[in-house]
Amino acid sequence: MNFNTARENMLLNQVRTWDFVSPENINIMRKLQREEFVPVEHRKLAFSDFEIPMAHGEYMMKPILEGRILQSLNLTGSEKVLEIGTGSAYMTALLALSSNHVTSVDIYQDFIDSALEKLAEANITNVKCEKNNVFNLNSTYKYDCIVATGSFEETPEFLLENIKQDGKIFAIIGTYPIMSACLITKSTDGQAQIETLFETVVKPLQTLEEKSVFEL
Repeated sequence: MNFNTARENMLLNQVRTWDFVSPENINIMRKLQREEFVPVEHRKLAFSDFEIPMAHGEYMMKPILEGRILQSLNLTGSEKVLEIGTGSAYMTALLALSSNHVTSVDIYQDFIDSALEKLAEANITNVKCEKNNVFNLNSTYKYDCIVATGSFEETPEFLLENIKQDGKIFAIIGTYPIMSACLITKSTDGQAQIETLFETVVKPLQTLEEKSVFEL
């Protein structure tokens, strides 16, 4: 299999067909060898238009969703980003190429270990990966952007404490089969302002202890 040809076909025939994904973001995706972030046993499926299974019952997102997330964030290269759910680390790498620094948290240590290895192989050095549950984060740091790679049943307003006043949160909100990708910002009085972007479905975020949807 020619991975270079397959990667280009994915970008041209899947991702670029959506008018919402800019040539600049297509080029960012072009810089990464997506197959290197896919579990070895599924590597030939790296450029297919469906979710790829990973350990712990998790899934790697479709390429088009990864492209649309990147487009929705409109990063300029100066941002400090928090990613919730490292997973395959492909989205982590895309965020790293689009921002100043990424802190990525996941509840599974093997995902963290694999991410550090894959990011190093891709010569990406502006990422910090750590095992943590987002609900247990004890930080006063304010991020420019927060990206959740799993879904929430309800608006995650608790994350507003961790973004700057002009910051934004990308979250997928709802329950199967009705979910919406949203951008959440913080009003001057600290309340959530929600912009619905598009409809999609992804697996809910899980806690390590209960293996269930986060209760908000």
